[in-house]
Amino acid sequence: MAALLAVCLTIAAAAWLWAVSTGRIGVEGWRERTTPVDTTAAPLIALKARFAKADGRVDASDYELLTAYFFEGWAAYRTPKAERAHYPGLPSSSGRRSDGLEGYARMFPLAAAWLASGRSPQTPTAHGPLDLAETFARGLVTGTDPASPDYWGPITDYSQALVESADIALGLWIAREAVWTRLSPAEQQQVVSWLMQALGSQAYDGNWQLFPMLVHRSLKALGADVSHFDARMQTNWEIFRSLYRGQGWFTDPPHGLDDYNAWSVHYALFWLQRIDPGFEQAFISQAQGEFARFYVTLFGPQGHPQMGRSSCYRMATPAPLLASLATAPGAISRGQAMRALDLTWSWFIGRGALAAGSVSAGLCGADPALQANYSGPASCLWSLRPLVMVYALDRELGLLETAREPLAVERGDFVTRHATTGWTISGRAATGAIDLSIDANPPGDGPEDGPALKAYGLGTQLVEALVQAPRRPDNTGALYQRRHYSTDKPLGRCPP
Repeated sequence: MAALLAVCLTIAAAAWLWAVSTGRIGVEGWRERTTPVDTTAAPLIALKARFAKADGRVDASDYELLTAYFFEGWAAYRTPKAERAHYPGLPSSSGRRSDGLEGYARMFPLAAAWLASGRSPQTPTAHGPLDLAETFARGLVTGTDPASPDYWGPITDYSQALVESADIALGLWIAREAVWTRLSPAEQQQVVSWLMQALGSQAYDGNWQLFPMLVHRSLKALGADVSHFDARMQTNWEIFRSLYRGQGWFTDPPHGLDDYNAWSVHYALFWLQRIDPGFEQAFISQAQGEFARFYVTLFGPQGHPQMGRSSCYRMATPAPLLASLATAPGAISRGQAMRALDLTWSWFIGRGALAAGSVSAGLCGADPALQANYSGPASCLWSLRPLVMVYALDRELGLLETAREPLAVERGDFVTRHATTGWTISGRAATGAIDLSIDANPPGDGPEDGPALKAYGLGTQLVEALVQAPRRPDNTGALYQRRHYSTDKPLGRCPP
């Protein structure tokens, strides 16, 4: 019996080795990992000092240093032809090439907004200045060339490339003078041909419906003929519009109401109206104003009470507050929006959210328990979306120089109940703590007040090693089903 068992184990091990070596199991590039590098032109220690001021006030030069930090990280991890950036961290279920595409796409809008703001295309790096306009243009031409071995590949139904195409199209529109115009007519057509694939691809319900719409409006504004897809985009909008629940909130399948409203939905709505001012102007203005008036109460000196999936996008939560300044003037003040931005970045930078020129995949530092299987090393760069909006709106609204104003919890204790979400928000001025109570969730019996966070343990890591793919814990319960989410008891591991 022992001999038979040994033979079976030997056969199983041989079969596993064959399957791994031939790529029959696992995600593409699973065993390839990038070595982290420290930034030197914009060192992290200097950033932490800048964002640790006693009054929490951050100025224009601080944000410019923060942006230079991200540019230097991207420069270090980009491929030789700049069509991808392979950041350090755990891979996603989509594979290394797709993760590298995210590294290009999710940084492009920030570079585009920086260039469009009139700032220098030359950014400092450890190896000398890098020309952002030239480098992103080169990557764009390489990635969209089907004859290149570095081709991004086709955009297909429900693919990650469909998500990333929206950021690429948006970046092109924002940087149309700095990047788009430097491409030859043949190169422009090549880029258009790649992006047009997004318009015929199927998208999941929810915020995904907005990705092809952003591509459509961006290409149209750049002069491409996308009229063949006009009716399809109208259907996308009607599907998405049916998810509206009132007071600026959309349900986002499969989990419902969460911060995707902030960092994806309202961010996209802002840009759709910015690119096409006539698009649903009255509806977007009302929705973004109502959303901002309530959402701003969630911000304070201790950050923002975090609930819901994709926790690593956490610094993007101020994006809809900034959007409302342009789409719904008067809903909240510029001083409040910028105070929320300052405090969000200050709180997270001081607690390990940045590392090696990028954003860590967790709440404070890296935490695989909070990193979904669909999230890769560059996914968390969606955290940069408020910075994109600051540079896009600064010359128009003077955001970086505006006088900051105290937020609700800085003015006094408060309790606010929100009808659409069924959330109750309470703040304590003495500590700056903010509590989000989901009234429909039952009170928990233990100290977590609901489902506990499942750990990323040794057993999980062994399974991943065997299947060569992410099998991180499903923490939907802890992220959505607790009664309370509070800034003084964050879900992830956060130092004081």
